This record gives sequence, structure tokens and C-alpha cells, in this order.
Amino acid sequence: MIELLGWFGLIFSFLSMIYHRYMYAYHDQVYAYIRKKYGDGGDNDMNFPSKADHSRNVRQYSYYTIFFASLLIILNLLR
Repeated sequence: MIELLGWFGLIFSFLSMIYHRYMYAYHDQVYAYIRKKYGDGGDNDMNFPSKADHSRNVRQYSYYTIFFASLLIILNLLR
């Protein structure tokens, strides 16, 4: 059961890391597209995460990915 949770954690943290890395790399283009597609002209009501927020989340999920990968390696060595 702990190994299954480790795999779920690893997959989730890895995908979140990729998502935030993409959002960091293409921050201006993504949010310009969202404003154009879903905005009604008033930019005051749209609050988007900053580029620094995505950078911080990339670092955070990178640490989570390392943790879960290490957990799975240790569990595999204990068998």
C-alpha cells in the first residue's frame, strides 16, 4: 500500500513540476491567450500567478519528486 501511494505521489509531483515549468517558460503567452479567450475586456478581475510563483512551485514539486523517487528506491531495496 505504501508503494502504491509512493507511485501516485511520484506521478502527481512529476506532472505538477512539468506543468509549472511549462507555465514558467511560457508565462506571457499563456496568460495573454487566457485574457483574450475568456476576458471580457476588464483586466481588473483577473489575477494570475506571477512568474516567480511558478518558479517557486517548480522547485517545490522538484523536491517532492526527489522525495517520492527516493522512497520508492528505498522500498525496492528493502525487499
